[in-house]
Formats: sequence, structure tokens, C-alpha cells
Amino acid sequence: MAFKPVKERPYGEPKSVVAALFEEAGGVPAVMELLELSRTRVYALADPDSSNEISYARIARLTEATGATAAAKDLAYLAGGIFMPLDESDDANWLALAGEASRKHARNIAALMDSLSETERSPGEIDEQEAREILKVLDQQLAVLARQRSKLARIAAGEPDPDARPRGSND
Repeated sequence: MAFKPVKERPYGEPKSVVAALFEEAGGVPAVMELLELSRTRVYALADPDSSNEISYARIARLTEATGATAAAKDLAYLAGGIFMPLDESDDANWLALAGEASRKHARNIAALMDSLSETERSPGEIDEQEAREILKVLDQQLAVLARQRSKLARIAAGEPDPDARPRGSND
């Protein structure tokens, strides 16, 4: 059962983020169980007319247990960035993936700049639908690059790379 609040919440307001988090986390019953709260208390946490606030620890618990991203996206936006979930897929060939993502990214940025420039092939404008399509492609590429950055950060911190060949191996 998804969380479907009745009261209107202004986009981006804390209570609308909490409502989105609850929906992503599986709805009221799931939130009640994970946070060990009553139905009334869960609804109050997302009610714009209630002074009840959810703690960071509870937000973290919901995010970790369910993979819900609403709070992470909002905090990233507030900090002037974007939240890009890392793909959990196999990254055994991560250098090749990063290389291909970089090539695609370069082609897409060049095409985007061409689209924004008025030429005989382009009016120099991007409409809403084009922007949504471009964002989907860019988000996929950024996710691959973010995953590669995460892997490099782990290596730089001295964590062992489970995919690395042993030194001296000529496979």
C-alpha cells in the first residue's frame, strides 16, 4: 500500500520530501514496521499541518533499509548538487565502461552544444521533451562515471580491489 497523502504539500517543502520518502519506502505499513511507530504518528510526520518532525536517524534508517532516494535527492539539491545512485551491476570491466561512458558523454555534450547553437540544422532551442530525453541519456552516463569515481576513491583510500588481477599475472 503506497503512501498517498490527501493534503497538498508544496513541492520541495520538508513534509513533501518526507511524504515522497514514505511512498518510496513502501507506504505507511512498511514505515510503521521499520520505525516502530503507530499509523497516526507516521501520518503526522508527513502532515504539513503537524509540528511533528522526523529525525535524521529515522530518515537514514528508511533510506538504508529500503533504498529510497527522496531524502538524498533533496539534500543533494539543497547542497547545490545532484544525487546519482550508483548502479549495483557487475563492474569487472570498469575501465572499459568508464572509457565508453566518456566517449558517449563527449559526443552528447557536443550534440547538446550544437542543438543550443543556431545553425542551418538547428533552431538553437531545446523544448521540454528534448530536454527530458537528453537528461535520461546524461543521467545514465553520469551514473556510470559516478560508479567509476566511487571505485577509484576506494582504491585511492587503500581498500583492496576485488576485481584486480594479482601483480605479476599475465592472463
